[in-house]
Amino acid sequence: MSGARQWKKFKRAISKPFEDAWERQRANHLVILGMLSVLAVALVAWAIAFFMIFSSNAQQEANSWENYTAVTWVGVMLAFVILIFVIPEFFHYLGVRNSLVEILETDSRAELQSNKRELVEGVKLLSGAWPARYEAKKLELGLRKEMPDGMELPENDGGWISNWFSTKNSRFVDRFPDSTLLQDPGINKIIIGVSFTGLFLFLYNATFGLAREVVGGPRNMTVDFTAIAKGSEYSATWAPHMDLIGTLIILMLATILFMTTPTPSEYSEDTSDSNSEEE
Repeated sequence: MSGARQWKKFKRAISKPFEDAWERQRANHLVILGMLSVLAVALVAWAIAFFMIFSSNAQQEANSWENYTAVTWVGVMLAFVILIFVIPEFFHYLGVRNSLVEILETDSRAELQSNKRELVEGVKLLSGAWPARYEAKKLELGLRKEMPDGMELPENDGGWISNWFSTKNSRFVDRFPDSTLLQDPGINKIIIGVSFTGLFLFLYNATFGLAREVVGGPRNMTVDFTAIAKGSEYSATWAPHMDLIGTLIILMLATILFMTTPTPSEYSEDTSDSNSEEE
C-alpha cells in the first residue's frame, strides 16, 4: 500500500508542473489545439509528398532526400498521436465555442437564462475574453446593472485580417449555404492555413525549385508533377518552370484561399457598422 502511495506521489510530482503550465494557458487552449491539428495535417501531407515524390524508389538512385526518411517517419507517428488524442479535443472545444457564439447572439433574456448552465460551463472551459462577453450580454439584456469590477470587454480591431479569420459568411458559405461546417470560423482558419501553406510551397517550387540536380547541390530544379504523372525518366527541370499539373494545383489552392474570404456583403456591413459607430 505504501508503495502504491509513493508511486501516486511520484506521478503527481512529475505531472503537476505540466498540468499547471497547461492550466495557465487555458485562454489559448483552442488556438493551441487548432495549431496542433493543422500541424498533423501538414505532417501527413508532407509524408505523402515525400514518399510519393521526393524519396528514392526502385526506379531511382538514392538522393539527398533519403536523409529525411527517419524524420518523416517520426512526423507520421507524431501526426498519428495528434489525430487520436488532440483533434477530438479540438473539435470539442470548437463545438463549445460555436455554442457560445450562437447563444450569445440571442436577444431573449429567457433563452439566455435557459442556457445558463451551458454558458457557465463553456465560459469556464474557454476562459480568456469569454467571461467578459457573457457578462456584457447580461448587461445588454438588463440582467445586471454593470460589468464586474476589473472586467472589460476587449475591443475588436476590425481589421480585414481579423474579419477574414473570424468570418462565418465566407464565399464558400455563399456557394454552399447548407453546409454548417463551412460556417465555422475555426474550420475556415484551418482551410486558410492549409491552402496558404500549399500555395506557398508550390509557388516556391515553380519559381526557385525544391529539387537538386545532384546530391549536395543547390535546390534549383522544379519538381515536374506532369512528368511524374507520365512516368518520365526525369521528374524535375530547371527552375523557374510551370508544368500543367503543378499550374492546376496552384490555381486550385489559390481559388480555395480566395473562397475563404468574407463575402462582399459582409464586408460592406462591417464597414457601415464601423462608420455608424464613429458618427
